[in-house]
Amino acid sequence: MYINSINQFTNYFMDYAQIATDTDQEFIMGSSIILTSLINASLLEKGACLIALSGGSTPREVYTELGKSTEIDWQNVWLCLVDERYVPAGDKDSNAQMIRETLLKSANIPEDHLIFPDTSLPIDECIDQYNKAFENIKPDIVTLGLGPDGHIASIFPPVTEAAMDRGTQIIHTETDIFDVHDRISMTLPAIARIESTVFMLKGEDKLKVWEEMQRSTDNSKRWPAKAILQSSGVTVVTSK
Repeated sequence: MYINSINQFTNYFMDYAQIATDTDQEFIMGSSIILTSLINASLLEKGACLIALSGGSTPREVYTELGKSTEIDWQNVWLCLVDERYVPAGDKDSNAQMIRETLLKSANIPEDHLIFPDTSLPIDECIDQYNKAFENIKPDIVTLGLGPDGHIASIFPPVTEAAMDRGTQIIHTETDIFDVHDRISMTLPAIARIESTVFMLKGEDKLKVWEEMQRSTDNSKRWPAKAILQSSGVTVVTSK
């Protein structure tokens, strides 16, 4: 598999590793290899690993490939969602359902290791319950994408004060650019506190948005990914 080295990109506030791949298969395998390595590092150090997963179309095949790994002790892995659409469980737009259809098809993770929002509850109760789930735990790894407007994890620009609140971990976000308006998301500070972040960017359009963000002098209110890039342990996997 060709990977365009692991290049280090640094500017006045961003320091991250970038893995550039040439094909869809290389993108899938490269992302899966990075995640496997991070999971196993956490298992070796702590005996357990909690991964916060994002949804969307880009990571579907990565999660499917990752779930097939026989190098991971899945019995000691926990999963949560960095964001979720407020739709019924099993809905085609549900991130939890996507995880069940991909990673969990092969990965033998116990059901009680799945920390997902209960979207059958009224949204305020759903968020309150999900917040309580994170009172004494912190994910070790988070996967993120990048939307055409620069949003990450259902945190849409301009970023609200609630999304920047260091005193809470889960909030209700809203958007008019997608069919599912109501979302549940970790706050930017909660995401930034996670030790290892893997951005997965696939396609020319995503790369153009990423490059626009890098050139921009606007802060994380316009580009929420900038808040994450200021933290340590960021890897960006790209494919044209």
